[in-house]
Amino acid sequence: PHSGNSPNTPRVRKDSADITHLMSAPHGPGNRESSLKLALTFCIIDLALMGSVAFTSNSVTILGDVLKEATDTLSVLAAFLTVRAVRRSANHRYAYGVGKLENLVSIGIGGMMVLAALYVTAHSAQHLQKPIKPEGTLPGVVLFGIYAAVSYAIFFRTRTASRAQPSAIMQSQAKLWFAKGTFDALMGSGLLVALIFRESEWAWYIDPIASLVGVCFLLHAAWGMTSSSVPDLLDAAVEESAQIQIMRGLVTHIDAYERILKVRSRRSGPNVYVEIFLEFEPELRMREVQTRIEAIRDDLESRVSGTQVLICPTSPSAAAVP
Repeated sequence: PHSGNSPNTPRVRKDSADITHLMSAPHGPGNRESSLKLALTFCIIDLALMGSVAFTSNSVTILGDVLKEATDTLSVLAAFLTVRAVRRSANHRYAYGVGKLENLVSIGIGGMMVLAALYVTAHSAQHLQKPIKPEGTLPGVVLFGIYAAVSYAIFFRTRTASRAQPSAIMQSQAKLWFAKGTFDALMGSGLLVALIFRESEWAWYIDPIASLVGVCFLLHAAWGMTSSSVPDLLDAAVEESAQIQIMRGLVTHIDAYERILKVRSRRSGPNVYVEIFLEFEPELRMREVQTRIEAIRDDLESRVSGTQVLICPTSPSAAAVP
């Protein structure tokens, strides 16, 4: 082979064109856009109902939840618009799509959750210093119970979609909805106890304390989605399980090439891109080399979902160049 790139030029062009099909293909009932549409609809209804309850209540838990719901609604809306942008974005200018936009939005979601947590913490501290008898919290208790059940249902749906097509933004959404469901369950339970024992002064502290417990879940979810998005922004190698499948595939075809010179991988949204530099026997004709490359490539792409494999026949000196 004369160079490391020319044999695979047709394949590179085909990969760029195929990204649109891959990003827009439906993935059954757990596809990402339908999951986010459902979540966005629920968020808007939740925000409207909780806002009306907060207007007639003096509970810091409900007030904090309204702000959290506003943040969640903006976050889910941003996630939905980003998923649509990623699905439609593949073109010649962005040959790898705009998958990193998913990671940036995930970090933004984490930042908004931190701001919501700080706001709730500040108001909870004020109510701990001057406890207030909760009033008008019964509708909030009912809504918290309903929303907790719905949030967990959306969490399971989103997690299923994330497992079917790995994506940073869907993983962050799954964490967000799990935290949301747990938050609603805790807040509803706290308000219910405070409502039952509302004549006792000790019960007045339950409202702000429950809010602080919910803040811990928000911060944990924010940290989880942020820490999982940063490695992809830095082009970290794909997860170990995918790397193992790639190496197993290369071992299966070990007789087709002389040796492995270098393997590089990266993730862009739901897609995994793998570049493999292989040394072949110098005596082989280019037709035979291309036939072996196609066999290895097809095998590797079948092992890891959403993988785009580029195999470059090259020499040790060429592979050493970064």
